[in-house]
Amino acid sequence: MTLEVKIREKQLVAKYASSLIRDGEVVGLGSGTTAAMFVRELAKRIKNEGLKVIAVPSSIPIKLLALSLNMQVASLDEYPVVDVDVDGADEVDRRLNLLKGGSYGVFTNEKILASSSKKFFIIVDHSKLVKRLHTKFPIPIEVLREARELVFRKISKLGGEAKLRAYRINGEEVPLVTERGNFIVEVWFRSIDGSFKELDQELKEIPGVVETGLFLDMVDTVYVGVGEKVEVFNRGEEIPEQLIEMK
Repeated sequence: MTLEVKIREKQLVAKYASSLIRDGEVVGLGSGTTAAMFVRELAKRIKNEGLKVIAVPSSIPIKLLALSLNMQVASLDEYPVVDVDVDGADEVDRRLNLLKGGSYGVFTNEKILASSSKKFFIIVDHSKLVKRLHTKFPIPIEVLREARELVFRKISKLGGEAKLRAYRINGEEVPLVTERGNFIVEVWFRSIDGSFKELDQELKEIPGVVETGLFLDMVDTVYVGVGEKVEVFNRGEEIPEQLIEMK
């Protein structure tokens, strides 16, 4: 799958999702490249159709993008119940479970926003489909700074390998700090004996763990860009294996 095809599919689902937004709705804005495309498409509708929408962003970059596009921006303090939240994902399995948290790691914000929404929509290109989560990406967890070493030891006992997410700046590795002032720890498991739900619970029971990037049984609808069309999968449906295996 070429980068050109991937971008085209992202744009396709972003535009499709924007067409679903109704006048007067409070809309959650996820983070990431596909979510940013959705924000731009929604802004076009607001400008061209006079659509009235209140946007609740999940991160500072998305908030700044929405403001730059003259969207009305609010917070969950002002609108604690959101009509629909639209977000992307790093991986989507057959049963519509997600792995999120690549790049800037705002998955805690995204999970709070998704849980505050009446409907949670995911938009992805078809390269994000996997048979099983944790195939291409590590499981990210947000961790309090002072708990880092404790979390590393506990994860090792669970059979995982933990690494602090960091970026190289002027030749030095600098840990990524979240908007909440915490670290992101990336975890790889060679094998997982139980279910992801059990693993998610075990990780959250470690003192100092704020949240994980596993979004299990949360999604209402997944919209997948496949070539020139959008495939739609609702809660309770399964994504066909042949679609996951497409190149």
